[in-house]
Amino acid sequence: MADLDPVSSSYNVDKGSVDLHGRTYPQSVSLRVDKNSIPANDAEYNIGGTWKYFDATVGQRDDSPTGGRLAFQVFLDGRSVFSQELTVGQTRKVHVNAAGASRLKIKVEFTAGEYYNNYSYGAWGDARFSK
Repeated sequence: MADLDPVSSSYNVDKGSVDLHGRTYPQSVSLRVDKNSIPANDAEYNIGGTWKYFDATVGQRDDSPTGGRLAFQVFLDGRSVFSQELTVGQTRKVHVNAAGASRLKIKVEFTAGEYYNNYSYGAWGDARFSK
């Protein structure tokens, strides 16, 4: 997925290597959020109904400030298929059946935290499609 460009996004999409809970994921996508100016960020991809699965490890990048909580969501053709809130140091595996779906959207939303001037990065570590 890191080699695909989104068909739409609400803010910048960073692609490349990320560290999540001390582990490096070389093929990743990050979405930047903060409490005030970018409370949510998403990216939507045209997957054309050709993939069976979407897999990733989600979490806040290790360079995100502590104390914040982010919600990670996956949508297929507008339907929510995954949702999880995480803090720095927590990760979750995502395994979604994407068979027949035309569009996949990933979304990160700032849900809690006290800091105002620092950005958090919700990352989709080694995000990939498979058949």
